[in-house]
Amino acid sequence: MSDSPVLDEFSEYFRSSLPAIARVMIVGVLDAVPDYRALPDDLVGEELPRATEANLRLFLRSVQEQRVPRQDELAELIAIAVRRARAGMALDTVLSVYHQGAAVAWNAIASAARTPEQREQLLAAVPFILGYLGAVTPGVAAAYVRERQDLHWEQREAKRAVAQALLQGNPVELLAERFGIALDGGFHVLVFRLAAEPDDEPGGVRPVLRIAQTEVDALSPRALSVLERGGGTVLLPTAESDAAAKLSGFVTRLSANAGARTVAGLATAASVADVATGAAEAAELALLARQLRRPTGIYRMSELALQYQLARPGPARAWLLGLLAPLLAHPHLLEALRALIAHDYNRQEAAASLVLHRNTLNYRLGRIATITGYDPGRPDHAQLFAAALTMRDLADAD
Repeated sequence: MSDSPVLDEFSEYFRSSLPAIARVMIVGVLDAVPDYRALPDDLVGEELPRATEANLRLFLRSVQEQRVPRQDELAELIAIAVRRARAGMALDTVLSVYHQGAAVAWNAIASAARTPEQREQLLAAVPFILGYLGAVTPGVAAAYVRERQDLHWEQREAKRAVAQALLQGNPVELLAERFGIALDGGFHVLVFRLAAEPDDEPGGVRPVLRIAQTEVDALSPRALSVLERGGGTVLLPTAESDAAAKLSGFVTRLSANAGARTVAGLATAASVADVATGAAEAAELALLARQLRRPTGIYRMSELALQYQLARPGPARAWLLGLLAPLLAHPHLLEALRALIAHDYNRQEAAASLVLHRNTLNYRLGRIATITGYDPGRPDHAQLFAAALTMRDLADAD
């Protein structure tokens, strides 16, 4: 027994009334917490009464011994929290049960107090109720969070394993079935690359992998991914609603949160068998966008088809690079050529962008024609110079 006669009387009343208090608590919890009413009948009829009485007995022991519960005494309550976590019940719901239950039990006991002595017993027990809740709820919450993290990690690893198999072109049906991952239909294949190191923050570089994983989790429960420090690949089922908007938002948020320009290539795989091919195409589009210093965004074949083809090795690529070779020793001529192309061959605008007189620009363009034998003022030659500059940019980025 305790060193306090007042607490001894309270403990004795509590012990003798424990079954009745437990019944009142269960009714009160089921009434106040709707999620608990959705539990299977066997849990409501067996586990909930057992857990409630165990909870009350542990509280009674803490009052009698005038101490908070020890960690080993919380094992049963923690095991219940773990089961709730596995069932997907929200943490606030799990914790609210303890506070709702304490309120119902307190009201039940308080309603029986008739004399000043009995009310004094209630007041003397208040610190133990607060101490009990202060010990139980953090322990239950910590166990719940650990379990959810473990479950989340398992789900992520399962999705990563399936995505890896798809990207490598390996058989994946049995693996997907084992993890309960649907592979019906095709996939949008997004390969993204951070085009620069993230901005430094106090204490070091931003945690890019964690940022990327958070954004993948927010993208869709059906998204599969393989991530690395400089980028990664995301597979989003084509059946996903608003897929284009979701992927665009993903890249925009990732760039903002990572503090780095982020470019992505996007291809579509009509079936599981096409994912590896789609990923190769998307990866090359992302590489091209990065090499060409394109702004943050998603790039498709329709937007980079010419650059994609120009990047292929062959005699045409070598010839185009050779077209600019005589100009490499004359940076001001290359600058004039770039300005002309950038301003859609409008010489007035090109000259203004370089802060030059139009005659000066014309002179430089004439020098280009003399040195190379190709006139940037001719439409057919202008196309060759535009392609050659693209080749030059790609070569410089290699």
